[in-house]
Amino acid sequence: MSILLSGADPRELPEPVVARFAKAAGARSGRVGIIVGGDRGPEQFDALAARLGDAGAVEAEALRLVPGEPLALPDDLGQLSGLVVTDVDGAAWLEALGERRAALARAIRGGLAYLGLGAGARLVAKHAIVSGSLSGGRRVAAETSGAGDVVMAEGLAIIGTTVETCTDTHHRLERAITAVITSAASYAVALDEGVTLLIDPVSGSFDALGDGIVQWLHCDGGDVRIRRTRAVPFPTTSNDNTAAAPAAGEADPSPEPAGANSSPSASGEAT
Repeated sequence: MSILLSGADPRELPEPVVARFAKAAGARSGRVGIIVGGDRGPEQFDALAARLGDAGAVEAEALRLVPGEPLALPDDLGQLSGLVVTDVDGAAWLEALGERRAALARAIRGGLAYLGLGAGARLVAKHAIVSGSLSGGRRVAAETSGAGDVVMAEGLAIIGTTVETCTDTHHRLERAITAVITSAASYAVALDEGVTLLIDPVSGSFDALGDGIVQWLHCDGGDVRIRRTRAVPFPTTSNDNTAAAPAAGEADPSPEPAGANSSPSASGEAT
């Protein structure tokens, strides 16, 4: 699986996640772009570049996000074998992508390994949570989630299910609920900080691995159904050839994204 989504800090990202991404990127050219922004950008790049270099044959380069300026992606996205998007300003990232949004989505579907952290994870969805901690003046997430009301935007549309991260540490379950009630999104998956969602870009199936809770949301006629499952712990072995286990060990979680994969090894279908 070459799409990995997590809310973890780059320095605390579980080693199996780093290894999976490095292996996927190393299978091609090994050239990885890491999108960073803000004051912590250089620190995050250094941490990720070092960890990826230790995990595999990966050469990382920083792609700094500067609000108001185009993102310095290669003209030919095929030059990259992997892309990491950290917890940058989501609105600034979408603006910087501009007309290249569709091309990037095609590249990811075509095999470009993708690791999204925080905003980088949320923005792969068709209906993406960008920022915000309020809904009609009522707090629905920690203040660190952004000032003002919840902002939704059209994301990369790699998956149809809206993604929320750090549900436990930043108290964002209500923000995910707000997203499916007030936007065009009908389904959402809310991940604890210690959970990583692994997505197969071809089949659309996904698994939730790590330490924490996964909450599946479905809004139907204004009513929101939530099903909680526990992510499957990462294999104790460092051998990444081990097949991913079903998320929470459940073959048919409900609610599930529309058109869910019926395979017992999949949590659902993300596309």
